[in-house]
Amino acid sequence: MDINVNMNVAIISEGKYGDRATEVIGKKFNCNFLKIKYRGNFEDIEIDRTQLDELKKYNMIITYTINPDLTYALINEIQNINKKLNKNILVIVGAWKGAGFKKQLENFGNVICPDLMCNLDEHGLKDKLDKYPQLKEFLKYFGKPVVNIYLNNNNIIENIDIIREAPCGSSSKTLEEFIGKEFNEKTPIDIGLRVQHFCRAGKLRVFVEKESKKSIAGKILVEGLNIIKK
Repeated sequence: MDINVNMNVAIISEGKYGDRATEVIGKKFNCNFLKIKYRGNFEDIEIDRTQLDELKKYNMIITYTINPDLTYALINEIQNINKKLNKNILVIVGAWKGAGFKKQLENFGNVICPDLMCNLDEHGLKDKLDKYPQLKEFLKYFGKPVVNIYLNNNNIIENIDIIREAPCGSSSKTLEEFIGKEFNEKTPIDIGLRVQHFCRAGKLRVFVEKESKKSIAGKILVEGLNIIKK
């Protein structure tokens, strides 16, 4: 598989999330997992300077940091790198909570906070696509799933072509189990349910969310299916 050597992606995590995304995205781009080192709390957080220096070589950074103060401090440091070195690093925040915090992060200008990584596509991102060509390249392969499912004359699934994969790899993990099976009216439902097993999104937050992110991820995958019959 050819890897685009002009795309350098860093996955930043406190250690719990991001490993699978690193593996999946690494099939197309140079992609490294970085377990962030820091000390302090709140506005006193200090991130390891050696790691911050390492970030200069990337043109896209995806954060899976759970601590919101760390996330903010990290993005602020990346913004400083952009300004001081005239860089164009784009940040995709894979883990965040609260509309207010999302707005605060996106006000940096070089930040995108998708509600789900598998719901990231070109819609509503024209300004970012024009400014950050690396985003356009990324969305060719990763984001909101787009899948062609090929059936034979007996409605058996012969092949699956994943045009755009969920960054966590849940699309391919799910759909490979359906190759050789009959496609009928129940199949999309089964696919939408099965992907929730592989989905890395959080569970339903009672009294906060009406629907779990895993359930939404199932619907997103089903919406991206294109059925092609010979």
